This record gives sequence, C-alpha cells and structure tokens, in this order.
Amino acid sequence: MASKEATIYILDVGPTLKAKREGCTISRHEETKQVLLALLANKVHMNRKTVYVSVVLVGSKNTNNDLATLDENGADYQFVDVLQPLGIATLDLMKGVQDDVELGDTMGDCMDGLIVSLDMMTKFCKKLKYQKKIYIITDATAALNTEGLEHITPTLKEDGIELNVIGTDFDGDRESKPKTTTQAENEEFFKTLCEETSGNIFSLEEATEQLSEFHTKKVKPTAVYRGTLDLGDPESHPDASLSIPVHMYPATMVMKLSTAKKYSKLSESVSADELPDGHTGNVNLSRAYKLKVTADMADGDGDGEDVEVPADSLEKAYMYGKTIVPIRAVDLEAYKLRTAKSLTILGFFKAHFFRREWLLSNIYSVFSAPGDSKALVELSGLLFGLEEKASMALCRYVRVEDAEPKLGILWHHIGIDHKCLYFGQVAFSEDIRRYVFASLSDIQTASGKKVEKHKLLATPESIEACKEFISALNLKPSEEEEYLRPEETFNPAVQRHKQLVEFRALNPDRNKPLPPLNPILEAQLRPIPELEVNAQPMADNLIRIWDIKKVEQPLKGKRGYQATLEEDKDKDGISAQLSGAGGAGSAASGGSLFEGLTGNKRHKSESVFGTATSGSVNHRGPGGSALGAGAASDLAASGMIPFEMSAVREVGTSDPVKDFQAMVKIATIQSQQGVRVAGAGFVTVALAVDQMKAMVFKLISTSFGDQLYEKAIDCLKSLREFLSGADPSLLTAETETERKETAKERVDTWNTFIREVKQTSLNTSTSPLRTDFWELIVKHKRELGLLTIDEVPAGANGVSEEEADKFLLEASEDATAAPAEEGDAPDEDDLLALMD
Repeated sequence: MASKEATIYILDVGPTLKAKREGCTISRHEETKQVLLALLANKVHMNRKTVYVSVVLVGSKNTNNDLATLDENGADYQFVDVLQPLGIATLDLMKGVQDDVELGDTMGDCMDGLIVSLDMMTKFCKKLKYQKKIYIITDATAALNTEGLEHITPTLKEDGIELNVIGTDFDGDRESKPKTTTQAENEEFFKTLCEETSGNIFSLEEATEQLSEFHTKKVKPTAVYRGTLDLGDPESHPDASLSIPVHMYPATMVMKLSTAKKYSKLSESVSADELPDGHTGNVNLSRAYKLKVTADMADGDGDGEDVEVPADSLEKAYMYGKTIVPIRAVDLEAYKLRTAKSLTILGFFKAHFFRREWLLSNIYSVFSAPGDSKALVELSGLLFGLEEKASMALCRYVRVEDAEPKLGILWHHIGIDHKCLYFGQVAFSEDIRRYVFASLSDIQTASGKKVEKHKLLATPESIEACKEFISALNLKPSEEEEYLRPEETFNPAVQRHKQLVEFRALNPDRNKPLPPLNPILEAQLRPIPELEVNAQPMADNLIRIWDIKKVEQPLKGKRGYQATLEEDKDKDGISAQLSGAGGAGSAASGGSLFEGLTGNKRHKSESVFGTATSGSVNHRGPGGSALGAGAASDLAASGMIPFEMSAVREVGTSDPVKDFQAMVKIATIQSQQGVRVAGAGFVTVALAVDQMKAMVFKLISTSFGDQLYEKAIDCLKSLREFLSGADPSLLTAETETERKETAKERVDTWNTFIREVKQTSLNTSTSPLRTDFWELIVKHKRELGLLTIDEVPAGANGVSEEEADKFLLEASEDATAAPAEEGDAPDEDDLLALMD
C-alpha cells in the first residue's frame, strides 16, 4: 500500500447533461454530482494528511488552469476550471461541488481536462512515490480532440497513473443503452485508453452500485513491538537460551466510533478576519482548582470565598475506609513496578487444553525482524516445533519500558503466503470471576428425591427438536454459498454514523429529515426471509414441546419484590397458593400450614429481614413466618437470590440473625425451583437451623456477664419464628403428609432445643452460672417459650398452654449437662468477634 495518494476528478458540466435519462427523475448533471460527492466522501472519511484530491470542471463558464492561453494563435484549454488544486479533501470542497457547480454554456473537451490534470499531477507528485488516479465523469456527448494522444498514453504509463472513466450512457454488464454515434465512438476510445493504462470504464449504474457498497479501512501496518522473543534468560545464560528479533503487528482491531470534539458555535458569528486561523471552531480548555471554604473555615458567620489552588500543589489521595490518605508523587514513583520491554516465553502446554474464551482484546501477528535471515530461521524452527508437538506457548509481554506486564498465548500459523506466530492476551487468575449455576440435569425435591420428569428436564424428543431447529438456521448451506461472510459484513453502527455525519455536514438544516438506513445494512440486521420460512415449523415444534409462552407486559411504576408480587400473584402458581392459603377457617382443611402467608401488600419498602440494625428481627405476623408477612410470596415471585446474600454460607458472630435469614432465603428459593446443587457449601434449611442453634450456645457460654445476652435473645426469637410458622419450601413437598411431617419436625426441633437451653443456663456444674439468662427468657415467655397447639399448624405436635407455663416457671434442679471439654474453650479471636 502506497503511503501517499493523489486523485484528480474531472467532471463534465456541459449543457447536454441538463437532460434526464430515461426513467430518472433528476438530470444527468445531478447524477454525476452525486457520484463525485460519494467519491469525495470516501476521501474525507479517511481523514489522512497524505491523501490529496483535486476537482477539475470541463465545459464550465470559467477558465482557470495553468495551461490556458488566449492569443492570436488561438485559444487552448478553454472552459477548463480547476475547482481545487491537489490538496486535502475537505467538507468545503464537497459543499462547493454540491452548491456551486453549475452547468456551462459551451461543450467542453474532456481531453483538455485530462491534459491539465496530467500537468497538475506531474508538478505536484514529481518523482515521489504516490498512488495516482484520474477519474473522468462525463456523458461523452462532446467530440474529443485526440491530437497528441501519442504523448498522453506513454505519460500515463510511465508515471503509473490509473485512468478510470464513468459514463452516464455507457453500456453496463447487463444491458446496452441507446446512444448517439459520437457517444459510441467516445466510449470505444475511452475503453481502449483505460485498458492501456490499467484502468477501468464504468456505467453510471455500476459506479453508483460500487460506491454504495462498504469497504474495509486500509491501514498501514505499524509494529506495536520491536524487540526480541526470548526463551530462557539471554542475560544470565546466553548459551542455553534463545533470543529472536521479532516485530509484532495488529492482526485484528476493534473499530470504534469517532469521538466528538469541543466546538464553539460562537466562532461562526465572528468574522474570519478576527480569528487567527479562520473559522476553525477550536476551543482551548482551561481548568482551575479551588478549595471549598465552609462556614467553620471562613471568618465570621457567612461562607468565605473559595480559594484557588495551583495545580502543582495537588497530590493524589486514596480512601482508606472513611479516611483520606494522601500519597505523594515520589511515593507513587517508588511503588511503581519497574519492567523492561520484552516478550518472554514462560512455558508450553498442549494445544487441546486451550479454550477460545480465554482470549481478550485484539490478536497480533509476530514476524521475524525484516531483513534478518537468522531470525527467520530461528522463528521458523519454533513454528514447526509447536506444530510437531501440537503445543502453544504461554508468554509475558511488556510493550514498552515500565508498562504493565500482560499474559498472553502464542500459537503457530503456517500458511502458503506467510508463516508467523499469533499472540492473544489472556487474563490473570485474580481477574477471572467464576459463577456456579443450578444444574440443568439434576433436579431434586426438598426431601432429596431425584425428579425424573420435570418441565425443566430435557427429553429425547426436545433434544432432537433443538437439533432440527439449529440445523434449519444454517447460514452456510453449501461451500459456495455463505450468508454474512466476515469479510463482507460491516459494523452497522460505524457505517450509520458515517452516513449521518456526512448527511448533516452537507445539510445543516435541522428540519431536513435524516436519510433511511442503507438497504445493505438493513438486510444484514434482519433474518433471511427464506431461512425464516424454512425454520418456522421447527420453531413451532419447540414452542409446543417446551410450552413457551409470551412474557407479559413489563411492570410499570413499582419495582422489586413488592411489584413482582402484586403483578404476578394471580399468574404464578406458587404465589397464588401462598396468597390464598391463609385465613381463619383454613385449619380444618389443612390450610393452616400456610396461614399468615396472605397476599397482603407490604406497606413500606424494607428488607424482608427487617431493619439493618444488628440483631434486630421482624416480629412475627399473623402466620408466624420468620420471613415476615408477604415475604414468602415475594420469594416465590422473585425466583432469584439477591447478590448481597449469595455469598452467605454460615451463621457468623457479627450479625447471626441476618446470616440465618439469608441462608433460609437461599434454601427456600432453591427448594421452590426444585433444584439442589451438589458440592460443598450448599445451603439447606437444616444446615441454617443447626448453625443457629450452635451460635446460641456459643453466645451464652462466652458472654462476658450479660454483654451478649441481647444478641442471643434475638437469635432465639428469629429461630422460633421460623420453626413455628409455615415456610414456602414446604410447598415443594409432594404430598400433604410430607408437609405435615416437616412442620411437625420443626416444632419438635424448637421444643427440644429450648429445653437444652434451659439445661445449659441452669446447670450448676458449669461456670459461670447462667441463671440470669434464663430469667431473661422467662420475661419473654410469649416469644421464647415452648410452641403450643395454638401457635403451630394443626397436627404439628405443639404442647398445651399449661405445659408451656409450667416449663418456664419450674427450675430444673436435676439438669446435668456435661461440662465443656478443655478444647471447646473459645479462642481470643472468637471473643473479640463476639464483642463487636
């Protein structure tokens, strides 16, 4: 690719172009101007300082060129107007072509324009290396003066100038057009001339079609790394290491939208003579730093004026908790990791271990240094070694001195035209986030029974239907045909952005509507009609097998669990059961298991676990749910675990109530979904209850005086609320008998546990004696006593009121709990954690 380009466009503006072609609504003159504007737009979009263009008008009312003469010997090169000499393609040039180019009154000679262009090209380019092109856009109606052709053709060949001619009435590949004798002769003349100069001849339709197509951006390959590829340590062990001089080039890059710049609208209203560089619209940005003066810093009662601070007196500071810690520039420099520019192979691994998703960002090509034959041999040996061993290399890459090191992978490419290594960046271990999702093939009930048939489980029929649907969406039905080839598929955002910027630049009137999306882009954004029709039966079959239904209209207004419950309580089967199971008369029919879980709305936006205060718990509602009124139906409607709770796997000492309720919520949601994930760290209701019981004993035994009693009481309240009320996870039980058995087990768990707490508190063999804690429980007897028949679902084995009162009032003198073993004593870290 040549580094510089010089292109001259010759536009015929003779009076014959005023006529319209058959079937067209605009004149030939307007059509040719549109073609020229498209050619100029491509140059403007390139935005390169080494791309030069010129526009020459033939048949113009004006004569403006260096070769024009008018004397007694005659007139030469008349009606040839150089609209712009060779220079940068600008918007002003495009506006001039669009608004100022008019038809002339006299027929012009395109050969005069060609000679003027050759003279201009020779003077500008001299003998320098340029990619030179000349375009002639004409209707070929005027007669051509071919005198001196024997000098024109060699000049085009010797200077390497490519000549292209676009004719409004030239024959295309598909049809022949009616034309005059002069037009036919001129077409044959231009065809011969273009063939001799390696150029092309186009009809207006062919030129318009090619200009409407998108093209990839041509870039000059620039090495991002020039250094050595090291294997081993060349400095310490030069004889036992390998150091290959290489150059690294980008192979793929992300095409980004061009960024907007600051522009001053005020500059347009100022005279160009008053501005140093004319109407550039450039804006010089300045920044000032000011110290905010508050009332306590200012003199008197009012606020003082802000004090401007010099930029060189500023330092960086970092937050350490709520404290600002300043770090001096000299400290930052001392802490900086010092690295040397390098590309070092760390090791090798088998290629079959490589996974495509490891790669980040762009891909680069690594070649041996140009002109270094030894490096070429060494790199070739490495390439063939990687191919023979079917391996890849893990490497460390530092682009420049003191840059952050990157981890990458090198793999070989041995092609017909070239051999190289490909480099792709990969992530470090701490940059990877691993997420565990529910199993798609192992679904179990709350009781642990594996479900064989479930709507979420795939069947042979559904798997085969998916395969058929995927096969019907094949974008490459044959080797010859392929839809959306990568080299022919363009970024719609980039192309649309270019189209709109170009349109608004030429049409600043805001009232003028924007042009429609290019049909080529629109076709790429839509499915192939034939493919859509052929795949529709397979899609309908999938909808039938998987029972796919349309999602209802999205929620409006309220958000979160409350909105989900209100909108879906009549649609979601679980929510409907929860919201309709409560009521005073439901106990007789077994509905007492769900009492309290009415569909009542929550009247304020708060966490389902109560306030954020440590140790606080929700007071049990009418149904006694540990999650609060309406919370269970919120869980059923949401079907997901909040992010802040997803990491909770045990009941901690800092906020045991919050941890317990989070574990219960996680277990409840997983039970509703019928999914149980195998592996360590899986949360169950039984695990949460056991940890909460152990935490209560720990708080009682390690409390310094009554310091931890309040936290232990809160734990007991939370545990009792959960074990006494119905829980949404019970709904996953297969039969009514299983639900009743689970409720009975939970009631028995609490009654047994509170008796153990009494024994521990009143046991005279332990030191210190915790009778004061038991007295505190007696004060909260309604909230912490045995579960009675009136407080639990029917058949859940609650005790009578008399037995509950007797339990609280009687002191267990014969309690004989075993003394704690020496190894059970709390360590210092646990004591400090409990005192938080």
